[in-house]
Amino acid sequence: MDFDKLMQWMEFAKKYQTNDFWNGVFDQTAFNEFMKENMDMNAPDSYQAPQASKSNFPPVDIYVTPHEIIIIADLPGYLKENLHVSVSGSRLLLKGSPHPLITGQPVVQERPSGDFNRIIELPEPTDAHHLRAKFENGLLILSYHRQFFQEERIHIE
Repeated sequence: MDFDKLMQWMEFAKKYQTNDFWNGVFDQTAFNEFMKENMDMNAPDSYQAPQASKSNFPPVDIYVTPHEIIIIADLPGYLKENLHVSVSGSRLLLKGSPHPLITGQPVVQERPSGDFNRIIELPEPTDAHHLRAKFENGLLILSYHRQFFQEERIHIE
């Protein structure tokens, strides 16, 4: 881009700006204020990653096949003895508490941990006795057969 075109563009931009746009672009005070508001510069050097939102944990995939519904929940570091699964119609409740793998003070902790309680809306309702569950390699796998309801005509009086 040549200098003349840049100057034309700057003049054009000034017409549509109500304040001193270019001084704001090159001013570091706005950046410094942003850093003060969002970063604790006095924090210790250890890194603390933000915890996963309790409503999104555990991450879940739901698959619908022609014959069944499959739900996979990612739960590394949890034991099946510390998990609770229940269903009511089309609402699935997953609860759990972690099993500590290592005792000690974490320096970096990016993996989500802690107790969780999540309600998942299922694509089709089911009963507890139709739901199959297994826990393998940190994955909770739930499945149930789809119940195909045949359309029935209703007589109108």
